[in-house]
Amino acid sequence: MKKSFLKSKGPSDQMSIQITSMADIFMILLVFLLKSYGSGLIEISTSKDLTMPQAVAESGSVDALKVEISEKVVLLEGKPVAEVRNFEFDGKSLAGAFAGERKRQQALAKTDSGVKADARVIMIADRNIPYSTIKSVLASAASNGYTDFKLAVVQTN
Repeated sequence: MKKSFLKSKGPSDQMSIQITSMADIFMILLVFLLKSYGSGLIEISTSKDLTMPQAVAESGSVDALKVEISEKVVLLEGKPVAEVRNFEFDGKSLAGAFAGERKRQQALAKTDSGVKADARVIMIADRNIPYSTIKSVLASAASNGYTDFKLAVVQTN
């Protein structure tokens, strides 16, 4: 008995790649990465007893909650919220100030659809402030929903 094999017509040996959807995915990734990357310059006014560290920075503008730490006081949007002694402060008063600011932002976001509650914080600290103090302030901010931190420095050219 003789066996015969018939060649069936299936997909061709050549395959074409649809590149349009792949280009869309790369475009979305590019936009996402560019949107999530942000650092910029801002104009701020500081206390007279505060000396900021220096660094090289790119140009641009960022709007966020401003927290200023000097050797004497912690300021939130220019208002004193905690007194600093020997680089230590009352964490409860600072946490209460962050919580109050967060509630204010959320209430504003509910009443105005064009406004969003922002999780960004710009830390403005004297160069003599130890990292442990800055870390405590950042931890207090993070516990109240502020998770995007930037450290302000003086630009050197």
